Amino acid sequence: MARRNISLRVIVAALMPLLGAAAAPPSLAPFITKDNFNAGNYEFARGAFPDATPEQVASWNAIKSYVHACEQDAGLAEDAQLKDIGVKAVVPRNRGYQDHLCGQVSLALPSAKAFKNWDSFQKALKRSLSYYQTYEAALTAASNAIEVDSNSENLTEQIMARIIPDQGWRYPMMGTLDTLSGVDTETSTVLQQRILMAMFNTDWDNSLWVRGILKGHGWKNIVKAGKKSSRMMWLLIQHADNDPALQVMALRQIEPLMKTGQFDKADYALLTDRVSLATVGTQYYGSQLSCQHNHYAPFSLDAKGSDPKVLDARRASMGLMSEAKYLTYLPPHC
Repeated sequence: MARRNISLRVIVAALMPLLGAAAAPPSLAPFITKDNFNAGNYEFARGAFPDATPEQVASWNAIKSYVHACEQDAGLAEDAQLKDIGVKAVVPRNRGYQDHLCGQVSLALPSAKAFKNWDSFQKALKRSLSYYQTYEAALTAASNAIEVDSNSENLTEQIMARIIPDQGWRYPMMGTLDTLSGVDTETSTVLQQRILMAMFNTDWDNSLWVRGILKGHGWKNIVKAGKKSSRMMWLLIQHADNDPALQVMALRQIEPLMKTGQFDKADYALLTDRVSLATVGTQYYGSQLSCQHNHYAPFSLDAKGSDPKVLDARRASMGLMSEAKYLTYLPPHC
């Protein structure tokens, strides 16, 4: 019998459903309820600060090791999902795909790194809470005011119930916190962390819901709900970066509709860039930006896309404005 060479990565991916994901260390147990993580007062992070006891340092190191392991495991699970739908990802995985708990803990770790000592971190946590709770209450009130029912059989109502928190948690991250009166830098840092976690949890819940809709109804039925509903659903999928396989599924359903004019070409291009970055590590239309030398700019363009003329021609073919004009809609510095 011919001998086959099978990589360890493939073997682990195949065994993952049997082995399970990396287990969270005991120090995180008080912060986990039904596989949902709530950082609370961040006592688990005490070992990241000066004057920590050896036990606290050891606990912190165990948490960091857990995050590294669970991100790798979750990445393998995502690779396996992509492979099942015919996509061979070539980008190394280091995010909490397919593991909500892992993603939550991973997102919480940078908070501790932003402070020099435990006391200043705790004060900032306390000061930020009232701002966060006030905004959360306002967002809930906005959702209630439009009187949509997330349990309605009407697809448009279901989408609207989700799009408000989807957009609402993003709004403060678009520079509005920078001018919030009376908020010092440290408090603002923790406030942003709280909002990022809420946004992450919202995106996760929406991703699971959208996956069920696409499998059960398909995009053709979403189109029947109207152009507005279709675009709101697209927004939810754009923000489902924790599930690239879902984004691939959506892109495949959208493509034939885009070709017949039933779906916007520009929106198709933006989702294409998201999928491309998640699977091959480069983008084609330059829609995804990062902060480079204190200015926003497209990142990970393919070789030809680095030529501005080529990039703008690609964008024009999909109804997108030039990259230079696109960047004028963003703050001049980041």
